[in-house]
Amino acid sequence: MDSLESRKRQGGCMKFLGEYWALLIKMLLLTKRKRGQTIAEFLLAYIFLILLLAMRYLLDRSYYQARQMTAFRPYDSMLSNSTTANITYYYPYSVCTDTIVRTAVSNLALNVPGFPTSVQSISDPTLSSFSNSTLETIFAYVYFTNIDASCNTYTSIPDQVQYTLRMQENGLTYYRAQQVKLSESDYFWKRSPEDYCQDNKTAINYTTQFLGVQYFIDLSIIEYTTSISQSISSIYMYHFGCPEVYLDQLHSGFNFFVPLFYSIIYVVTFILNVGYIVEERANKTKEYLRIFGLRTWVNNLVWVTRSMFIFFILTCISTGLSKVPLKGSSSAWNSASKAVFNYTHWTVLWTVLFVYSIQVSTFAVLFGQFFKRTLLAKLIGLIIWILTFIDYYSSAPVGLRYFLCFFPNAGLLFCIQVMEQYERRSSGMVTYGELYSNIFVYRLYIGLCLLLMLIYSVIYMFLAIYVERVNPGEFGISQPWNYLFRKSYWTSSRVQPADIGNNFSKIHNDTPNNNNWIELNHVEKKKNPSMTIDHLTKTFGNFQAVSNLSLEFYSGEVCTLLGHNGAGKTTTTFILVGMLIFIENFD
Repeated sequence: MDSLESRKRQGGCMKFLGEYWALLIKMLLLTKRKRGQTIAEFLLAYIFLILLLAMRYLLDRSYYQARQMTAFRPYDSMLSNSTTANITYYYPYSVCTDTIVRTAVSNLALNVPGFPTSVQSISDPTLSSFSNSTLETIFAYVYFTNIDASCNTYTSIPDQVQYTLRMQENGLTYYRAQQVKLSESDYFWKRSPEDYCQDNKTAINYTTQFLGVQYFIDLSIIEYTTSISQSISSIYMYHFGCPEVYLDQLHSGFNFFVPLFYSIIYVVTFILNVGYIVEERANKTKEYLRIFGLRTWVNNLVWVTRSMFIFFILTCISTGLSKVPLKGSSSAWNSASKAVFNYTHWTVLWTVLFVYSIQVSTFAVLFGQFFKRTLLAKLIGLIIWILTFIDYYSSAPVGLRYFLCFFPNAGLLFCIQVMEQYERRSSGMVTYGELYSNIFVYRLYIGLCLLLMLIYSVIYMFLAIYVERVNPGEFGISQPWNYLFRKSYWTSSRVQPADIGNNFSKIHNDTPNNNNWIELNHVEKKKNPSMTIDHLTKTFGNFQAVSNLSLEFYSGEVCTLLGHNGAGKTTTTFILVGMLIFIENFD
C-alpha cells in the first residue's frame, strides 16, 4: 500500500514537472517573440531606478552634532521689549496682586536693561473690550485665578497661588505653539524627535521672554507671602540636550518619493504580465491547453515565474545601488555622504523588495482573471496601482494598515515607512532583529507586514483559480459561485453506460449493421469503450453545429475527427474537454 501511494505521489510530481516545463517553454518562446517589450521592460525599470538615485544625490543630508545649552538663569536670555508692547497688565486688582506684579516688574527692570516698567490693572479678564491698539501694547498679561479683589494682606493669599501668563506671539519671538506639541503623524512619518530638538525656533519665545517673567513673578509671590528676600541668582536651569542627528531631506520632506520610485520600478512588468494573461484568455490559449491535458493553475505558476525572474534581477540591482554612498551635493560644512538607505541593512531591504515582488507577481495573476480586453485590464490595473499607493493612512490604526497589506503597494509603503523612521533617527542599523519592533509605541512591524504579504500572495493564487472557474471568459464553462460548497464538485457520480449495440440509428438503408456506423468493428467485437457519446446535439441559436453524433473511444487507440469546415469537429472537441456545455439549445 505504501509503495502504491509513493508511486502515485511520484507520478503526480512528474506530471506537474512535465506540465510546468512545457508551459515554461511556451512562455519563453512568447518572450523571445516579443523581445522588444522585454527589453523595454528592463530599460524602463532602470530609468526609474536612476531617477531615484538622482533624487538621492540632489537632496542633501546634513550632520548636526549633539547640542546642549549651558546652565543659565531664567532671565539671562531675555531680550528688551519693543516700544509698542510695553505695558504689563494684570487682573483682578487688589493690594495683593498689585504688590506682586509691581515687585516682579521692578526686579525685571533691575536685571534686564530696557525692560518697560509700566503696570496697569484691567477690569475685563477676557480682554474682549480692548481695542486693537490697546492689545498691541500688552507685553505681559497676568491673570490670577484664585485671588479675588478682597485680598489686602499676605495672610489672605491661598497656599497655592494659581495664575496664567500670556504674552505677545508676534515677530521673531513667535512661540509656535503648534510646533511645540507635535502630532503623532508628524514624528511618525515626517520628522524625527531628534530633528525637532535641533530646531530651537519653537522655544525662542520661551527662553527670551516667557521664562524670565514667570521666574520673577514666582519670586515675588514667595517674597510677598513669606516676607523673606529672595536671591535672584541662586537658581539655574539646565537643558536636557539634543542628540546628534543627520537631517536627511530625502527621508523627511520628500519621504513619500522613496516607496513611490521603488513601486514604479516594478510596475512595468506588472502591467505587461496582466496584458499577457488577459490575452491568453481572449485567444483561447487556456482552452487549448486543456485539450492537451495541461492544468491552467500550472500556467499561472509559469507567469509568476516569468515576473519573478525579472523581479529578482531588479531586486538585487535596486538593493545594491540603494546602499552605494554618494558624496554630499552641498558645499556646507556639515554636508555628509548619503545613500538611499544609510541605517537599513541590505538584507532587510532585499527581503522587503523580494516579498513585494512575490505579491505583485501573484496579484497580476489574480487581476488578469477579471478581464477580457487587454487594454482595459492594463488601464484599470494602472489606476488601481496609483490609488493604492497614495498615502491616506497617516492617522490610520495599526489593524487597518495590516489589513491593507492585501494590496502590494500598501504593504511596501508601510514597510519603507518604518525603515525611514530608523533612517531619521540616525543611529543603529535595521537588521532582522528589528523586524518585530518599532522605535515608537505604534506597533507597525516590518516582519508582520511581510508575513501578511506572503499569506495574501497564497490567497491570490487560490482566488485566481476560483475566479477563473466562475468567470472563464468567452470560452469555457462557468461554475456557479458556490461550486466549492457543492457535493457534486468534490465527488464523482457513476454513469451507467448505454448499450450502443441496441440503439443504432438506421443510416441510408435502415440496416443496423451497415458499415457506415462509426467504430462498428469494435462494437461487433464487443470491446468495452473507454468513453461513449450517444446522440450528441449542439446548437448555437439557429445554427446546429453538431447533430445526433454517436461516438466511442477505445483505450490504446487514436481517434481522429474528419470533416469539412463547420462539420462540428472543434465544437465536439471543446465539449469533450469541458469548454462547452453539451445540453441541446444551450449557449
